[in-house]
Amino acid sequence: MTVRHIMDSGWRWLLIPLLAVPIGWVLFTGLGRDPRLIPSPLIGKPLPALAGPTLDGGTFDSADLAGRPAVVNVWASWCSPCVQEHPLLLDLQRAHGDELAVVGMVYHDGPDQATQFLERYGDGGWPDLTDAKGRMAIDLGVTAPPETFFVDANGIVRYRHVGPLTADVLAEQLPRIGIAP
Repeated sequence: MTVRHIMDSGWRWLLIPLLAVPIGWVLFTGLGRDPRLIPSPLIGKPLPALAGPTLDGGTFDSADLAGRPAVVNVWASWCSPCVQEHPLLLDLQRAHGDELAVVGMVYHDGPDQATQFLERYGDGGWPDLTDAKGRMAIDLGVTAPPETFFVDANGIVRYRHVGPLTADVLAEQLPRIGIAP
């Protein structure tokens, strides 16, 4: 039986479920995955280059982090879990700002809204990169804010946390980048 015979006969209606069911299953299982369970391909590899303008009108280049551990936090003003984790980042900066760099990256947000967020919840004084085209977020493999990357002094990504930071996550991950909690 040729494809033409199948299409001309009543068998063509069998093709729809034969194609739709596997495609539907792939979409269902892929879209239903918890992004926290998807491993980052960056773990154990160098942090991708992050460079560009910051909210305060300056510029930032991740090459400036050489020799210093860093916590790179991807956030947005419209992200309610980002509000939840922000005090922890402020505390982290106060407690370890001399030994570690905190870097923010604004995700799919306007500079005015992001600046208002910092005015409302506190500006830690670290650089907050703007990523207008989303290129840096793509390079990091960001799925949605908040996401945080723990980077050691050699520039190697040691951990990626999806969701709001907690004190437990910081206590567990800071030693991996050489910082005593």
